This record gives sequence, structure tokens and C-alpha cells, in this order.
Amino acid sequence: MKVYLAAPMLGVRKALGTVKALAKALTEEGYMLLTPHVIDEVLDVERGMSPEEVYERDVRLLEEADVLVAEVSYPSLGVGFEIAYALLKGKRVLALCHKRRLGKTSALIRGIRDNRFKLLTYDDSNDAVQKLLSELES
Repeated sequence: MKVYLAAPMLGVRKALGTVKALAKALTEEGYMLLTPHVIDEVLDVERGMSPEEVYERDVRLLEEADVLVAEVSYPSLGVGFEIAYALLKGKRVLALCHKRRLGKTSALIRGIRDNRFKLLTYDDSNDAVQKLLSELES
């Protein structure tokens, strides 16, 4: 299964430890991680990629993905775009949010009632990994 892992890149990256744990677990469980760059400390634009190149790559990877996994504890225009794009393309979306951040997470995201979308709350990185893997297996 091809997984597009989405997380804030330019904004608050406080959930990066959890995102790294999710990426590691997905890879170890045999899922194909399409977006390993999401855990890099250096951003694509800092490496010289243009915004157009980032957009083209990410849309191509979204098209290829079987499922979108999004960390949504902190606001991100890019992650919101990726969730909307995936849902409009009929893809499954699993969003993860730290329990302490749920009330500060976008009401628009919390209000999605599409049967292909599921919002999972977690206590810590281990909990996030367990809930994600359980949901992917179901």
C-alpha cells in the first residue's frame, strides 16, 4: 500500500517527533512511504526546489497514493490542501491529532463527515503509531 504522509513543513513542527515515528513504523510494516521528505530537517525549498516543483511532485504523489495519513495537530495550509485533494480524488484519509490539540485543530477538519475520512486522537507517539497501524489494517 502506498502512503502519502502529510505534516506541517513551514509552520509549527512540534509534532515532527511523532511524524518521524509514524514514518518509521509505516516503513517497518512494509508500507511504501511516498513522502520521506516530510521528516527532513531541511526543507525542499531550502534545497533549491521551486514552489512549482514542490506542487507538481506532491500532486503526482497524491495521485499515486492509496491513502493519505496527515498529522493535523498544528495548522498547515499545505496539509489542508492535501486532505481536500485526496478526498476529492476519492482516497482514504486518516488524520491524527494529539488529544491536547484537538480543540485548537481546524473545525473544518474536525467536522469532515466523509466515510473515507477518519480523525484519530492520540496521547503520544507510540499511541499514534498503534492507532494508525490498527486503522490501516482494518
